[in-house]
Amino acid sequence: MVQISNADKQARFRKKELLKRNADKIFRLWEGSPGRWRYSKRTPVEVRHALDKAAELPAGWTDEDYEYAARKLGQYHLDLISSIDQIANDIDGDWASRLAEFATTPDPAKLFVDNKAAIENTRALASHIISALKLSNCSDANQAAALMEALRFVGRSLVSNREIHCSQATAICLASIGPQYDRPEWFVEKLADTIRQQIDKNLAQEVGRHLSKS
Repeated sequence: MVQISNADKQARFRKKELLKRNADKIFRLWEGSPGRWRYSKRTPVEVRHALDKAAELPAGWTDEDYEYAARKLGQYHLDLISSIDQIANDIDGDWASRLAEFATTPDPAKLFVDNKAAIENTRALASHIISALKLSNCSDANQAAALMEALRFVGRSLVSNREIHCSQATAICLASIGPQYDRPEWFVEKLADTIRQQIDKNLAQEVGRHLSKS
């Protein structure tokens, strides 16, 4: 076993503490950001958990592990400062349809109240799901597998409706079920738009190349 000198131990400790301080700094900046209350609906517990996880280093960590963690912190910081209320966007769905709904409803005030209640109920459900994931003994990969099963469950439920709400969320759910199911006319465009917004241009083009091969 390679022996580490006290000086090296202290240097490693300082680097690890610097990573934690950077995570704390990102959290404080997010807490004090005026845009947080208007655009980002993530809870402090959720943000703190994500930052702590990004800054976590494995036992016997290397410089490569450290640089990876620092990069993940930077990426999550960018995610925070550019975040939007995705739940509200998915509830509202296609903007043209939403405008048409407001234009034709006999009671716009009730529609607004119902929409607000739907967003808050959905946000609460999402919070319960995230809490369940955190409390589980499943690894990140196994949590992803559980969520995919939930996506398939919702996707199969969606296709039982003659009219399917158009949103990024429903597009992803519909993409998770088998080819034997019919999809609405808007599906392809909305799925492509969802992928295009979530990954960079180069990755989107690479996905397109692989799809064209199948």
